[in-house]
Amino acid sequence: MNFRRWVVFTFLVHVLVVAVDKGGGLILYLLCANVPQEHGKSGIAASLPFILGAVANLGLATSLVYFVRRGRFSPQVCFESSMGVALVWGGFVAAMAALVTLYVLPLLGPEWVFDPVIVLPICLSVPLLLVASYANSTQLATDHIKDYGFVHVVTSLAFLPAFFAFFFGFGGDVARQHVPLAVAWGRLASTLIVAVFALWLVRKVVALRVRVDRDFLRAGVRFGWKANLTSTLTYLNHRLDLVVLGAVYYATMFGQGFSEDEAKRLAAVQVAFYSMSVTWAELVWHFPEAMRDLFFSKVAGSSHDQARQLTPVLSRLGLAISLVGAVGILLVLDPAMSAITIVAKGDDSVWLQEWSPTVAASLLMLVPGTVAFTVSKVLQADLAARDKLQTCVNAQLLVLVTMLGLDLVLIPMHGAVGAAAASTIAYVVATVYTAIAYARQTGTPIWRFLFVHLSDFRYIREIVVAVVDKLRMRGKR
Repeated sequence: MNFRRWVVFTFLVHVLVVAVDKGGGLILYLLCANVPQEHGKSGIAASLPFILGAVANLGLATSLVYFVRRGRFSPQVCFESSMGVALVWGGFVAAMAALVTLYVLPLLGPEWVFDPVIVLPICLSVPLLLVASYANSTQLATDHIKDYGFVHVVTSLAFLPAFFAFFFGFGGDVARQHVPLAVAWGRLASTLIVAVFALWLVRKVVALRVRVDRDFLRAGVRFGWKANLTSTLTYLNHRLDLVVLGAVYYATMFGQGFSEDEAKRLAAVQVAFYSMSVTWAELVWHFPEAMRDLFFSKVAGSSHDQARQLTPVLSRLGLAISLVGAVGILLVLDPAMSAITIVAKGDDSVWLQEWSPTVAASLLMLVPGTVAFTVSKVLQADLAARDKLQTCVNAQLLVLVTMLGLDLVLIPMHGAVGAAAASTIAYVVATVYTAIAYARQTGTPIWRFLFVHLSDFRYIREIVVAVVDKLRMRGKR
């Protein structure tokens, strides 16, 4: 693996993915600008398939990459076994999720009643998400980085056309909840497209068949359950507070004498504001997120000393980039969203009067935590690749417990801003824990993965020169 060259390729792919995804998010905002409660419902509908997919994963995507890179199992054995898990276990999780959502959660109260027409496509997406994930992990494990990147691009490109097809197919009426409906069904359709595309690409690497190898399944689950727990907790930590915010704020408003419908509307509005602030705040994660899977694969196939050299560089570069990015995000939020609202609606009063006060305050609370957590993301990828998953689990549990505890205290009085404060405190606490644990386990001083060194700029220059030389060679052909 030419790591430096593929770092640039993967990052550029991720930039394209982010541009498409955030563009889709802005379109949803414009559709729902005057009815933010529908934006809040859509945000939850968009997140649930990935939460369920993380729960169902069993860690086999991580195990597949780890064992292939270590040479313990062949790509064929890992692929065909994981496909069996995707279809059988993924189908079971989808069925259980639908039953719990439609028949158990409503027993908790009216705020937990969901429309079956939205729930069913979300649940049906789960086995398809697993198929796409395992197939694409096979590409990563076998160094087919280009095809691995293409699948991520198609994942983003496929959703928006599918969303609009269903949105207008349902009637195109925002007030009648057609946006969350289209999000749910658009996600199902686009995930089917991605799964088929991922299988079509991976057929060049492995034979497309389903056959469970018990040795790999046992080893994969034994190694991967902690990786799965880590990834599940990670996704819950990033998205569960949307659901918690809605439920806690609804209960607070209902307890203060608001009607059931009005309490639901107010809660959904807070979810919409918080969802928008999260969308902006998480932009600072796109450097470590772009590198995470590639970095995991690199470390899994490297020695301990090689990892100790590379990890601090990526950690401190990621922190520096995210810090600069966070300042830029805070500065451009209002000008960018005002301009977008004016272009689409001819007037930016909807943004400035209804959205901006809460979104800007939430974003200001949230970015210190997202910047700090950049370090955790890099260090935990290294720890996972060296089979130190318990530290990763502990860090994510620390985020979850801290965040939920503070949510219950801060959300009733402060709504979305309280949820943002809870998240940022939880991210900082977990980052401190991860940094101390990593330093103790590797003997690396904490300052080495926090502060940029002059040598880092030479590292960046070498990457750029390598890419430019590669482009020149192709141009001469």
